[in-house]
Amino acid sequence: MKRVWRNGITYRGLHTLALTLAFAGLIAFCIFTRTTASAGQTLSPSATTDQSPNHPEFPPGDGREAVMRLCSKCHSPNIILAYGQNRVGWENTITKMARLGAKGSDDDFSDVADYLTANFPPSAVQKIFVNMATDKQIAEMLDMSLDDAKAIITYRDKVKGFKSIEDLKSVPNVDTKKIDAKKDHLIF
Repeated sequence: MKRVWRNGITYRGLHTLALTLAFAGLIAFCIFTRTTASAGQTLSPSATTDQSPNHPEFPPGDGREAVMRLCSKCHSPNIILAYGQNRVGWENTITKMARLGAKGSDDDFSDVADYLTANFPPSAVQKIFVNMATDKQIAEMLDMSLDDAKAIITYRDKVKGFKSIEDLKSVPNVDTKKIDAKKDHLIF
């Protein structure tokens, strides 16, 4: 069934273009995070690619499998958790990723857009990737001293990244109350 978008342009044709541009942006972000990592920041193994099928933070539903399959080829699907968007935003992101090389059918991209729009809407809560954040970013987000944030980075490097909030709270002498207070802002 063809749906007409505007001015006689089919929804599928416009949607495919939007999805292509959106996926290109995700791939660009992937390249950026790898460049940032090679410039001195440490990424956990799951921060760049995570083929693990178990992501409980992604609710079941139509499109979940397509998200896991398409997005985890270049980066952890957890990147999605930090970037809630409306339909147009997700379509733009998916389109960028497709332009940068993400492979999938029109139906795959439509399923991804539907799933992300339904499950990851815009959020007013600022998020931070704990395994990529600088000491200054951690200090600001967790409202702690720069020295405490540097201790977190040193421990993060020693353990090759944090996988959970419990891992972060295992940093010696860290104020776990500050971490708990900002847990909704932390992405692993």
